Amino acid sequence: MLGHGVGKTAFALKIAYNIANKGIKVAIISLEMSKIQLVQRLIAKEARVDSNKIRTGTLTEEEMEKVSEATARIFELPIFINTKARNIQEIEIYTRRLKNKEDIGLLIIDYIQLMKSQNKLYSREQEVSEITRTLKLLSLELKIPIIGLCQLNRNAAKNEPTLSDLRESGAIEQDADNVIFLYNKEDGDEQQNQNVEDIVIDLQKQRAGPLVKVVVRFDKRYNEFTNLVRR
Repeated sequence: MLGHGVGKTAFALKIAYNIANKGIKVAIISLEMSKIQLVQRLIAKEARVDSNKIRTGTLTEEEMEKVSEATARIFELPIFINTKARNIQEIEIYTRRLKNKEDIGLLIIDYIQLMKSQNKLYSREQEVSEITRTLKLLSLELKIPIIGLCQLNRNAAKNEPTLSDLRESGAIEQDADNVIFLYNKEDGDEQQNQNVEDIVIDLQKQRAGPLVKVVVRFDKRYNEFTNLVRR
């Protein structure tokens, strides 16, 4: 899942929330955000309260009640967050232990380009290749899907990125079963609200099915994606 500042972490959290809400245990490994930041985003989504107000503590009494109720529901979900694993070897060990102990059904990593390897390799491209291959084998061994968030090359096309825009290594495209791009929908219309954007979800690679493209609405205040209202 790839994109530049268009809510890829929020989209991954929505997937985690929906899966965990079905009783399936989910692990999230973040190399970019703290556990508090991730939990605040989940709470904002659940409570429908502006995430900035949660961070700054400028909540009304009604909003505080919503946040309190949402917090209780979020902490009941089977979501495990790890922000300490920094390299692929640590992530591999952590995932195996959590699979054996909790039988997790999904692993999300945010994001691949921040991952390192303890092995001394000749280039960053070789390092990324080792990381993606290890994740691929780990997914097959543990029989769980692994979602790895990525960033695109800085010179990627603004409107519709392609597989060639994957940053640092073609191994990401090669080892991934599915590749999903997130990017802003450019239709010439100005957004009525700067907090709301229409985002294209573009499935550009799928080993076992057709390629599809849909447009959803992303509300930055609540870190929430919703379907567009059909007229």
